[in-house]
Amino acid sequence: MIITGTAIFVQPGTSEEVVEKLKSFPQVTFHVKSESGTELVVNLEAEDHDKLEQLCEALKSNIPEIVEIVHLSANFEEMVAKMESGEQAVRKPKFGKTPD
Repeated sequence: MIITGTAIFVQPGTSEEVVEKLKSFPQVTFHVKSESGTELVVNLEAEDHDKLEQLCEALKSNIPEIVEIVHLSANFEEMVAKMESGEQAVRKPKFGKTPD
């Protein structure tokens, strides 16, 4: 399980509408919006990195008022424990080279 602290940037004047639309995504927990209303702080929950990417794509495609999604922090503790126990395979990153 990955749990992120995420900023969702939205078009000016659309924050209330976006917050309402986010309610239809059970993997999203809304926390606060900026004074200007163009940034929302949320938590996203996903089983793995691929599911997190899929969730972000679903948010962007279903909520056109979203300008950008930026992850500020991520908690991978459960995934690391599964990898250490052999329950989950270790994947190579999709980008860049792994260190030797």
